[in-house]
Amino acid sequence: MASSVESARRLFADSEAARTLCEELAADRRTARVVTVSGPGGTGKSTLLALLSSITDDAVFVDDAHELGEAEMTRLARLAGDRDTTLVVAHRPWPVVAGLNSLPLTQHPVLLEPLSRAATAHRIAEHVRTSPPHALVDDVWRRTGGIPSLVIPVAEALRDGDRVPADVMDEVHRMAGRVPAPALRVLAAVALGCPPGLLTAVLGVPSPEAAVECARATGLLTADGTLVELAREAVLDRLPVAQRWDVEDRLALTRPARRGPVGDAVRAGGVPGHDLAGVLRLPVNGADGSADAVGLPVDGVSGHDPANVVRLPVAGQGPAGGVSGLGSANVVTLPVNGASGSPADAVTLDARRAEEAVLAGDLDAALALAEPALEHPDVPTRALAAAVSATALAHRGMAAESAALYQWPEPSASAVPLLVGLGRLAEAELVTGAAVADHPTVDGAVRDLMARGVLDSVTGSPVSALSELLRAAALLGQGGRTALLPDTPAALAALVAVHLGELDIAAAVLSGANAGLGEQKRHVLLLSWISMVRGEFERAGAGLREVGPGPLADPRDELFAAAIEIGIARRLGAHAGVAEAWPRARDAVMRYPVDLYVLLPIGEIAVAAARLHADTWTAPHLEGAEELLERIGHPPLWSAPLHWYGTLAAIAADSPARAAHHASVLRKAAGCGIPLAETLAEAAHCWLRVLGGDVDPRAVEHAARGLNAAGLVWEAAQLAGEAAIRTPDRRTMTALLTCARSLRERTKEPAPGGKPDAGLSRREVEVAELLLAGMTHREIGEKLFISAKTVEHHVARIRRRIGAGNRADLLAQLKVCLAARNDDQLSRR
Repeated sequence: MASSVESARRLFADSEAARTLCEELAADRRTARVVTVSGPGGTGKSTLLALLSSITDDAVFVDDAHELGEAEMTRLARLAGDRDTTLVVAHRPWPVVAGLNSLPLTQHPVLLEPLSRAATAHRIAEHVRTSPPHALVDDVWRRTGGIPSLVIPVAEALRDGDRVPADVMDEVHRMAGRVPAPALRVLAAVALGCPPGLLTAVLGVPSPEAAVECARATGLLTADGTLVELAREAVLDRLPVAQRWDVEDRLALTRPARRGPVGDAVRAGGVPGHDLAGVLRLPVNGADGSADAVGLPVDGVSGHDPANVVRLPVAGQGPAGGVSGLGSANVVTLPVNGASGSPADAVTLDARRAEEAVLAGDLDAALALAEPALEHPDVPTRALAAAVSATALAHRGMAAESAALYQWPEPSASAVPLLVGLGRLAEAELVTGAAVADHPTVDGAVRDLMARGVLDSVTGSPVSALSELLRAAALLGQGGRTALLPDTPAALAALVAVHLGELDIAAAVLSGANAGLGEQKRHVLLLSWISMVRGEFERAGAGLREVGPGPLADPRDELFAAAIEIGIARRLGAHAGVAEAWPRARDAVMRYPVDLYVLLPIGEIAVAAARLHADTWTAPHLEGAEELLERIGHPPLWSAPLHWYGTLAAIAADSPARAAHHASVLRKAAGCGIPLAETLAEAAHCWLRVLGGDVDPRAVEHAARGLNAAGLVWEAAQLAGEAAIRTPDRRTMTALLTCARSLRERTKEPAPGGKPDAGLSRREVEVAELLLAGMTHREIGEKLFISAKTVEHHVARIRRRIGAGNRADLLAQLKVCLAARNDDQLSRR
């Protein structure tokens, strides 16, 4: 209790009301109190509740009360009226909830605010034990806006000349992810350079005050109307691309021009106010990235639809010239000579905007803008709209429809990966022959290499397939090119490499690949998959945090994300974590049909389903996957990993017949010359013999080390461990346990921040250990003689300290933290 009060004095040095509340509650826990804690996001409301909960178990703590509905507020008012109950309610200042103002408070509300510049300097000085330079304080305050949880880690990084830590950026992205839509638009406008006086025009609403207050309540907009600098990228990432265009266009047309000849043209012709109809936006040489573009009306174009704009890169421009041409703000709006304003012109512009939308990952906007152009009489416009729709549908999991659109109005090799993925090999070969000669361009060469690569992965040499896909990825990356493709060549190359057991090659091609905004998540998730397979759970969890909380809009991305989340929990042996992740995994499987490129996540989810006795949900997908592989001749590259997962799922479901079936298919694939297939076949048969009581220590160790060499670190340790507990010979058991322990060492990663125990208290360590044992909050409370609510606050505090994004990530990092902590304690004895 005393340590909690000291922590309050240190953490809330600038809030006398917060310190007083902690001190009073510690001195007298019997007197009932009703008090509210108010402040913008990130100011420490949850931290204060956690400190108070560690002082007393006899109080009720409510966080985020501004999100409560009418029924919950009624119950809260009834609880506040109980004279024997201490109630502490935390909420943001916006939205205003009438029920909170009517609570019978026993003392003044605790008001928390971001740190002032002076308070920021004081906190840094207290941490470094010396007065920090004024320049450092100014930099920290400008970047963090005085958000308490960000000040110290950012100060440490800037003092040492390092980048802002990834976990800090993760926290900022999580804060941005919780911003309501109206506030997000305000923050985006400010991020793009909108001054307060233009918010009404830029937001497109008559009275923006409510949205501005909501934005301030997030903690990301300071009192003087500036955006926390670290949040700029996160805010713009969260805003749908179509909305960002609208904000940019409105901002561009409400600000005076300041650039050379174009500025002279605008001053001569006047700025056209807020009519956003039909403008053409192009990057300009030397653009500095600011949002103060200028706008000129398009002659003859009528209407008031902000969607009637198009952004096209100027010849020679791209990342090499500092302008991406993909929705960046450094563009100038120019008049289009001769525009007629006819519906056909608007449709053509929409088709071009649809292309940018799909490259930026906004699939809904792309499909909506491309739809009218599919019947356009102009063949190039119709072809562009078809390619855009096909690309969007490929991400949606509608491979057959996407392949048809890629071939309309003329065949395109882009359809080949989809046709191969569906098992339609004869049609894929016909399209390849018809389409290659018609596209003597770089993009055409990329499509050709991708088509031949995926065909070779099924009917030819997997090594040749990987080579062709790697060449396609390298070619696409030259000059920062993007193309309308069903998948990136880097992603396909990585999938082939993973199926070959070449995880290093897969990671390298993904890390070095060029990707549009909509493709980055795909690459991040595949890298997270590789980390999960290798047993690098903290790194895999970091990838999940980077792509944002689920469910993701792209069903293909969501399937991989859900499989990674449940795969981490399964490998940690946390049944509760697997059960918690199951609904998301089940829904993701149901939303995405079977094709060749999602066999890995389907297999991973099938194993987890078998552990939960929920395999009826995944059985049709496993059967569909086997039928697909049978149609294309059971290519060993694609079939071996699926049947490995099938073996593990059958073992988990206690189905020897199914396990034997998958193991026999693996045995047939073992003679194909693919090392991973041979490794998996050996391990599957060894595992089945172990489960039958036949433990050959040499065979087990050989199979386990083969899995380890292939990057399947967790499976390797698991096989050795399973054999150890099933042998009656103690010497053999000891040897196998030693083998398992040595293999498992590879799964240990440095704890976040380099601290072995992440600064956890003794009680937090106790809670963490029981969490890893699979206990619920109620069971932990009964074990430690504390309330389940107190356990919940401990878990929340642990999660914040180690920067975990979800339960699976939390368990992964806790396992590493506690293992490192135990090793450290043993080394001191």
